[in-house]
Amino acid sequence: MQLRSIFLVAVTGAVFAIPQPSPRVTSSQAPEQATGDHLVFEDNFHPLDLSDDGRGNHKWYSGVWFRHQFPPNSNIEASRGYLSIHWTRGQGTPETSITTLSRDLLHVRAWRYGYFEARMKWRPVRGSWPAFWMIPVQDANRSNVYDGVRESGEIDIFEGQGAGAHDYYATIHEWVNNKDVHSNGDNNRFPVPPKTDYAQWHNYGLLWIPGKVTWYFDDKAIHSEATYGVFDRQEYYLVLTEQVGSDWKYGSMEGVNENDMSLDVQWVRVWQAR
Repeated sequence: MQLRSIFLVAVTGAVFAIPQPSPRVTSSQAPEQATGDHLVFEDNFHPLDLSDDGRGNHKWYSGVWFRHQFPPNSNIEASRGYLSIHWTRGQGTPETSITTLSRDLLHVRAWRYGYFEARMKWRPVRGSWPAFWMIPVQDANRSNVYDGVRESGEIDIFEGQGAGAHDYYATIHEWVNNKDVHSNGDNNRFPVPPKTDYAQWHNYGLLWIPGKVTWYFDDKAIHSEATYGVFDRQEYYLVLTEQVGSDWKYGSMEGVNENDMSLDVQWVRVWQAR
């Protein structure tokens, strides 16, 4: 795996991605599936480094760049020693997300290949749709046009549905001209052990190597997929989301009784090969 991370700069109105060597971070023990890799990103949210306005040099930014409504920053907090991302009834948008890409696209932490992991918990109540996912910088800065075709990938490290408390949803997508043309959506639902309680802490991970991704739950491999060719041409940034959407319908409030649903995150880590 080629060791790469990137940052963005703006020159005369255009935004360009510039590859840079990934810096070494503190040495948390790598899981077996990342043996030999080194830690290039870690956040334990002590404190939470969240931009107030989605800009500037920070670790995290509220909202995904293509959304036009954002929840109040008070719905993103780390007052109990871990990160809590809240969806609250009446917040004005179906989702609360944080990403490692600023809204103005001038600051980003993104990677091609590596092992990506977060320790998370969430209450599996109807309407809760938590997600730990990755999308490419090239899609945001419009540099994802190849032979006249706009093409991007998407990696869903984990998605949950409150109505399916014993399932792990793991998906990759290929987007062409803003259409979802390929995915493993017919084979993306995997059972977790019967006594699993999503309201307790678990590790959610993904190993990405050239041509292949493998999902992990509590350090156990659950599924692998061959990636689409565009994945090997792009760098992906992190997104953590709590959103409302019954039965996979974005924003659906059908059967939702909760006023507050949250995704709690103890830490996020990224390892890459030396």
